Amino acid sequence: MTPPLLIASRLLAALASAAASPDIIRAQYVMGTVCEISAYGPAAPSAAAQALAEIARWDSVLSLYQEQSEASRLNRLAGDGPFAASQPLWEAVSESLRMARSTGGAFDPTVLPLMRRQAGAEALVGHEKVRLEPGRRIRFTKPGMGLDFGGIGKGLALDRAAALLRNKGVTAAMINFGGQIYALGAPPGAGGWQARISGLDETIWLKDASISTSGQSEKPGHIVSPFTGRPVAGRQVSVILPSAAEADAWSTALFVLGREPESFSGCSLFLGGPPPDSRRCRPYLMPSHAHSHGGSR
Repeated sequence: MTPPLLIASRLLAALASAAASPDIIRAQYVMGTVCEISAYGPAAPSAAAQALAEIARWDSVLSLYQEQSEASRLNRLAGDGPFAASQPLWEAVSESLRMARSTGGAFDPTVLPLMRRQAGAEALVGHEKVRLEPGRRIRFTKPGMGLDFGGIGKGLALDRAAALLRNKGVTAAMINFGGQIYALGAPPGAGGWQARISGLDETIWLKDASISTSGQSEKPGHIVSPFTGRPVAGRQVSVILPSAAEADAWSTALFVLGREPESFSGCSLFLGGPPPDSRRCRPYLMPSHAHSHGGSR
């Protein structure tokens, strides 16, 4: 199967093919992958560097690979009493819980005990077991609980980076974050950023929107169902939304919800918004053979 970064590079190669070359392209290794920013305009060099620094800042908050990151400390301490969170961590937890409610629990950041195969993990899962208290204090109702931001962290960082670029005067930029992409504005002379996804015979235009893909080709078993406690097998789901965090969470949720083969044959792309709002969501069911060309988040 094709690695996600190769999928991302193929996608980027199709973007704005007729537009002038970007004024700046910067890349950095962060959150275990490569983040690349292509931007236009005189403010682009400085703004792109600051946007990458902002993404690195979010990594330092949310990483579970760093023992002293704030998220790691939250997971160690919040089961014993209220944890005083910084503004970024508070925003990350608040947004994660909101998306857990919006997806009916299909996206749930409390799956960490399942991922770590802790004893009695099933009893520790459930977003309703996380309490947000005055003074930016976060508490777990059961010791041993933990939050994983793998299904929303890149999206949160992308939204903040895109906002920073806008505030610095950048009106056209593409952020490719290990396969999740945010398109800010449009290249000069173009109506948007043009993309094609393998297996879908339709052009996708991105403008002020993010595309997130969840799949199993790169890391089999890395998405665990909050409902069954088991890894979800087999397909690819891509979601396009104005919010990168929402696209990130919804691609995870739809991957979990679509576990029946007859529901998702191969690969599904959702444009616009989450189901069941048919006015904002159009599903494209792709043939099962297309899955072999897919990537993963």
